Amino acid sequence: MTLDDYDFNRAEPTRAAMRAAAAAGQPGDIAAALQRPDVPDELLARPFQVVTDLTQLRGAGSGVVAVPDELADPVLAGDVDVDDPDRCGLFYRRVLLHGSSTLQADVLDRARLVQLWPGLIPDLPAAVVEVWQQRFPELTDR
Repeated sequence: MTLDDYDFNRAEPTRAAMRAAAAAGQPGDIAAALQRPDVPDELLARPFQVVTDLTQLRGAGSGVVAVPDELADPVLAGDVDVDDPDRCGLFYRRVLLHGSSTLQADVLDRARLVQLWPGLIPDLPAAVVEVWQQRFPELTDR
């Protein structure tokens, strides 16, 4: 089978229903972002969260932090050196995509997030980037 063998138009009503279900009960900006046609199924199955204020972020700005069990996998497990931009970037992407707003507040550092943001954007879904940048214009002021 090839991609030409699939009827994607037939699947669109199901995806529209998934987008509507994912958006239900979400804050307005997240609900709107989940309506984007390019939202990956992963976000429809488990919508993302975003803190309401960057001052809530109280994670370590340097040193080593433990990867929370709910975010750990073979690629990202154990501890992360926040001073290592590659490992920290992977960790921050994971937290932005899968972490609750409470977890984000606990493990992300505001200054580090602002510093890493340009490098995080290419590997995050557009819906996630859109909400973070709408809520926090300082992420795009660099």
